[in-house]
Amino acid sequence: MKGAVIQCMILLAVLAFGCSRQVGQADEDERDHPLMARAYNLEQSGDLEGARRIYKVLLEKHPDMGRAHLGLALLLDRREGDPVGAIYHYQRYLEVRPETEKKAMIEGRIRSATAAMVHRVYGTEASVAKRLAQLEQENRELRVRCGNLETRLKHSQLTLRNCQNRQAEMADKGLKSSGLMPAEIRPAVKSIRVQKNDTLRHIAMRAYGSQTRWKEIYEANRNVLEKPEDVRNGQILVLPE
Repeated sequence: MKGAVIQCMILLAVLAFGCSRQVGQADEDERDHPLMARAYNLEQSGDLEGARRIYKVLLEKHPDMGRAHLGLALLLDRREGDPVGAIYHYQRYLEVRPETEKKAMIEGRIRSATAAMVHRVYGTEASVAKRLAQLEQENRELRVRCGNLETRLKHSQLTLRNCQNRQAEMADKGLKSSGLMPAEIRPAVKSIRVQKNDTLRHIAMRAYGSQTRWKEIYEANRNVLEKPEDVRNGQILVLPE
């Protein structure tokens, strides 16, 4: 049994070595392509634009040419400061050469290019943290706005339901409806805007003169309040009649 395990391990090692040699040989063969050699020479002489053009010509003709992807990625990464383009071509090389022994190095390059891209967009770590805080604040404000829209929708639905009920009552009494609800029978569905540091108890006291009615407000606004503590400054809450 032990001998069989050892044989399997040896076989796997041989296969891995064989794959690695095949990848390395493929890279060497592509590196010997005349245009690859020309791109390399242009890069060494400082003609980065010329080298980039040659790499792109190669990739237009041979989109799966791994060594061209790697050469262009290194050029964009080291010389031209284009982390987005570098990341793309690093990833394309890994797609073409998934068994490459360069995988760890290239993944490290991708991480470095990603960090450079974030730094370019947002600047220092402090700027990134500041931007994240801004996005979180914007998210909170959007949630309040969405909640307010839901409350207004509920308000409108309650108003419509009350109108329909009043019209049905009028019809039962034999009264004619002009299509417009007289002021004295228009439904009064009230709402209130949450103020800074408000709680449901504060709102109940302000609306009804009694803190004990906070549960009624909570139940009427379960569509926007998961918990009684979820009230936020600026929210619009429905006040039950």
